[in-house]
Amino acid sequence: MTASIPIAPLRWGILGTGTIAGVFARDLPLSEGAKLVAIGSRNSSTANAFAATHKVPQAHGAYADLVNDDEVDAIYVATPAHLHAEHVALALNADKHVLCEKPFTLNGAQARELVSVARSKNLFLMEAMWTRFLPAMHQLRTLLAEGAIGEVLQVHADLGLAVALGPKARIYSREFGGGSWMDLGTYGVSLAHMILGEPESVQGAGHLVETGVDGHAAALLKYASGAVALLSSSIQSAGSQEAAIVGTKGRIHLPAPWWCPVELHVYPLDDRPSLSGHIGRRVAGSVSSALAGGGMARTTAGWGGSMSRWMARRAARPQRLHRPFSGIGLHLEASEVARCVAARDLESPLMPLNESIAIMDTLDQVRAQMGLKFPGE
Repeated sequence: MTASIPIAPLRWGILGTGTIAGVFARDLPLSEGAKLVAIGSRNSSTANAFAATHKVPQAHGAYADLVNDDEVDAIYVATPAHLHAEHVALALNADKHVLCEKPFTLNGAQARELVSVARSKNLFLMEAMWTRFLPAMHQLRTLLAEGAIGEVLQVHADLGLAVALGPKARIYSREFGGGSWMDLGTYGVSLAHMILGEPESVQGAGHLVETGVDGHAAALLKYASGAVALLSSSIQSAGSQEAAIVGTKGRIHLPAPWWCPVELHVYPLDDRPSLSGHIGRRVAGSVSSALAGGGMARTTAGWGGSMSRWMARRAARPQRLHRPFSGIGLHLEASEVARCVAARDLESPLMPLNESIAIMDTLDQVRAQMGLKFPGE
């Protein structure tokens, strides 16, 4: 029997020293196939400060120095969205594998260009949509593949977080590729694409605030199968932050925060409330009797209260599936990169490159319909 050959840890360099870079650095030790060896910034002072905080062996005061470091195998691009295309290309052209923070690029054209470069150089490239790699999302894909809720008819997803409007707020900056749709809406679009694929048509709308980006937005995606996805985002208010996948045999609920789920609620179709057929006739008869006997107030409130109580009694009890994870969860996407690189796979089946392109195309269509263009487009 031949023993398996140990795989050397993937040596990481982080390009950028912002908030998400720090989160990635703190989470990376939880990944078995990873080792953080270098940090790169635009200047030495920020690189050295980051290295000291996160105990990174090598600090580079220029991005070019980081990507050309022979001790680095893979680069995590953690700069703002408007710089992703430039920095991913920089790393790929230095023959480094790349994990790029979401949104993948500013638009579909940039995404296509990066994918073309990665494929031409036989290098691994992946969008860092970390939600896809969480245990609850693995469970969701398994349930859908097994037909737990039948054919998917609808996907609903909301992600709203109240962010103060300020002159230095990146998320409100058009120059930085900000706005609720790009920063938060991308989660919902990614979920819909993961479940239903590329939409047949896209309808979107949003409200542009004084800085020129959308404060809130929504989109309706329609699919050839007849399924639809309703997605919403906001940086002006906190929404429900919940998601639901509705099928012909039940539904799956992802409670808040759905984009970082630790559990799923599976509702079977059995016992669902219905006002048709035998149950409907029985309810209608009961209501008529109550009204005739004065047992129910002849008001909208009385009817609504009684109906709410009846609906609550008829509501299906969910199967609660708890799927916790350690850390923040970014280490799971890093582990996937290490697995793919070790297997010499140039992309991940969990976040394929063509899908990242399609997601950017969907984001583009909604931006176009709300009238949001970024500088240079």
